[in-house]
Amino acid sequence: MARMNRGGGIAALAAALMFGPMMGGDALANDKETHEEGKRIGAAAAERQKYVGKLALFDAKQIEMGNIALERTQNPEVRQFAQQLVDDRKQHLSDLRSWADSKSIEVSSVDLASPSTQGTGGSGGMQEGYDQEMKGTDKHLDKAIKEARKDLDKLRTKNGAAFDKAFMSQVVESDKQGREIVKDGMDKYKNDATFSALLSKTRQSLTANEGAAKALEKSLR
Repeated sequence: MARMNRGGGIAALAAALMFGPMMGGDALANDKETHEEGKRIGAAAAERQKYVGKLALFDAKQIEMGNIALERTQNPEVRQFAQQLVDDRKQHLSDLRSWADSKSIEVSSVDLASPSTQGTGGSGGMQEGYDQEMKGTDKHLDKAIKEARKDLDKLRTKNGAAFDKAFMSQVVESDKQGREIVKDGMDKYKNDATFSALLSKTRQSLTANEGAAKALEKSLR
């Protein structure tokens, strides 16, 4: 999914806290207030990491949906839509990775065909806050991946016109879920101008995609 680079974000923030003020390093490191601040920073980093992971999984699922459609559909309109879906989600994933790199967050590839792994990182109070926030993440991730695989498996059982209808229906539902994820991020991270702009662009793309999907779904009835 997405994980914090061990040599990146948390470590850099730790260094800034420990060596920025004109105080002894040991005294500052042991200061309770600084420790609590580190925990808050670590928790915030973990929360954002989990959110980025949701976006990455969403992209991966829609890309796989589109790829399945490209393999199975005989409808030229559905094929064109599927190709656009794959292209849009790959571009979004690329944009997400670029933003994450600027924040020293690593966005790992999400493989829906094999078990997923992820790591953690940090130091001091930040590590503690990070670990507390990340508790249960593996279970949540596993559940989300299983649900995505279940939906994809349903598609793979369909053929012909039945497949086209199932594909379009699943895209519409997926887009609704995607817009909810984006809305949550825009509310939480509205103070990050760059990320907000990325999410705004994503919302516009999903809205347009959902409209096209509904129209095509209706024509297949």
